[in-house]
This record gives sequence, structure tokens and C-alpha cells, in this order.
Amino acid sequence: MPDQEKISQLFADRIAGSLSEEDNSLLEWLLSTDEGIRTKWREYSKTFEDASSQRFLGELDADRAWLSVSQRIAEKRTTAPRQKNSWMLAAVASVLIVITCLGFWNYFSSTPIAANLEEVAVGSDVVLELWSGERYHLLDTTQGTTLIRKASAGFRALSVEKHQPELQPEAFNTISVPATRDYYLVLPDGSEVWLNSSSVLRIPASFQTFSREVFLTGEAYFKVANQAKLPFTVHADNVDIQVLGTEFNVNTFDRAQIITSLFSGAIEARVNDHRMRLSPGFEAVATAEGLLSRTFDPTTTATWRAGIYHFENEPLKRLLPVLERWYGKRIRTTDPALAAMKLSGAIHKSDSITVFLENLKATANIRYQFSGGKLLLSGTTPE
Repeated sequence: MPDQEKISQLFADRIAGSLSEEDNSLLEWLLSTDEGIRTKWREYSKTFEDASSQRFLGELDADRAWLSVSQRIAEKRTTAPRQKNSWMLAAVASVLIVITCLGFWNYFSSTPIAANLEEVAVGSDVVLELWSGERYHLLDTTQGTTLIRKASAGFRALSVEKHQPELQPEAFNTISVPATRDYYLVLPDGSEVWLNSSSVLRIPASFQTFSREVFLTGEAYFKVANQAKLPFTVHADNVDIQVLGTEFNVNTFDRAQIITSLFSGAIEARVNDHRMRLSPGFEAVATAEGLLSRTFDPTTTATWRAGIYHFENEPLKRLLPVLERWYGKRIRTTDPALAAMKLSGAIHKSDSITVFLENLKATANIRYQFSGGKLLLSGTTPE
């Protein structure tokens, strides 16, 4: 029977598509004869079952997998190797350590993670504030209003009734989604909106009477119902996106570059006097210099709706705001080299943040500490 390190390597090679015929035969035999190994394989592979993760991983070459960190880390490992669990060593060698919801770090480790780690606090409720000042907690199904047709904690969904004719065009209803949450809603015209964590959508109470306009802060995915005589407009900071019927994602989290990614149909992005018409597969990036167009990967760009955040060769400092929104914890690091460390992979929202932290600790010598409601990250010297 192969040892644990060998089995882990077989798993990683199969995911990577680099398994030899001999090793493939060995793995098939192990899976057919050992229930324990079958269980471990299911745990290992479940994250990669969806097509978007498969494609994303396939495009990462060995030099840029999630622990293509800095040359500094690699050199430290060479001069001062550390003793690690054999499962971790095999996974590092496979260059497939994706900081996704792989529970395999915890599952395969012979040393369990300490049970007293501080868990990230769950965010507050999704709130609908009506133009009249009334507030409703949308995950509390005991509340009801004539503007809400259905609200379900299970589906995190809201369907808004059609307008009330007496309302004025300047009256707005506001939906606020806190950190750790996400939300789906259907507008009166049938348009669908998926709101990411830490996002706010303002909707005219007279929606569909005077116009179809919404105001977004944060990130949302829109599937707009086609009404040729009444264009749909999204106002996102200083960018206006006008559509008839289409699907697109708008990200305003980084105000230095507001990104509108078009999945189907056609949209026009406007910034002051600059206009840009997009075709599917292209996104408009609004910066201080104006608008620019570029292609994007539709299999990874809006996977946050499924609780997956893909990143490739991104510095750690750009991942911290994502972790803050998804886990509701303030995260800080005072080490510039640590903040600049480049990572590639995927984060799964369904996982505890400790999965991400333990990966950083085990593979990049990064120490973490919960203190005063904050999460502090710091570098550490190899032993």
C-alpha cells in the first residue's frame, strides 16, 4: 500500500491532468479497493467539479499556481527547510495548492487545527429601507410588506411588487447587503439582480413608470428584461451603463477602476463625455484617464455568485478586501513585502477563513492572530 504522501501526489496529479498511465492504474486500483481512499478522493476533488474551476486551474501553469509567491519565500525554503506534514509537502510539490474550500488541508493533516481559533463573526441582516423610512430585515420571514411578494432566508431572495402610482420619481428604496451575505432579487420588470457582499442597490419606488434606473455601490450581476421603449440604466459611481436586455457584471469596489463585464447582449458605458459600446466577452474599465476596453474570462469573472472568487497572480493586499467582505473581519498587515506577495487560485465562501489562513501559514510562513476584533497577518522567519 502506498504511503500517504504518494496517495496525495496521485490525487494532485490527477487533478492537474499529469497522471502517468502506471500511476493512473495504481490510483484506480486504490479507489476500487479502499473505501477510506475513496472518501479522501471525494473530499479532495469536490472543489474542482464545476467547469469554471477546471478551466481556471488548467490555465495556471506551474510557475504561477497559488503558491507562486515571491522569490524571497522560495529562497528561504531552500536555505531553511521546515518540517511539514507529508500531505502538505506533496500538495506543495504538485503546485496545486488552491486556497479554495479544500478541506483537505484539515482532513488529511495528522495534526488537527486548534479548536479554539476565533471564528469570523457572521454579518448582520440584509436590510430593505423604503422611501418612507420603514426598514425590513429581509432574512426575517416574519416581517411583511406590500412591496415584498416573497422573502426567504433559504433562497435569500426578494421579489418587489410593481410601483405605486402616487410615488414621486425621487423616492428610492434601498437594499443593503452586509459583509458575509449575498442577495438575489427580482425587479418589477422581471429583471434579476445578484448583489455581492458589502453592496448597496438603490431602486426608484416608481420603477418602470418614469424610467428603469438603479444606483449601485459594490458589486452586482444583472440579467435585464428587454423593454425596447424603456432602457435600463445602472449608475455606478461616475459610470453610467445603459442596456435594453442583457447580462453583465458591475464591480465598483475599487473606485480607481470600475469594471463592467458584458456576458450577453449589448451595453453602452458612459463616463462624462466618453462613451463605449461593448460586445459580449469584453469589459469596460473606467479610470481617471477615461474608458478602456479589454477581454475577460466569463467562466471566472462572476463566479462570486456561486461563492467562488478566482484570482491569478494577484498581490495579497488585493485579496484582503475580498476576505473582509466575505468573512466580516477587518484584516491588516504592516509588512509591505507580505502585502505584495503574488498568489493565484480560488477562495470558496462556504469555507471557514481558517482554511485560507492555515494554507498561508503552512506554505508561505505567514503568521496570523485575532486581536481586538481584527485579524493581523505578519511574516515569520523559517526555523
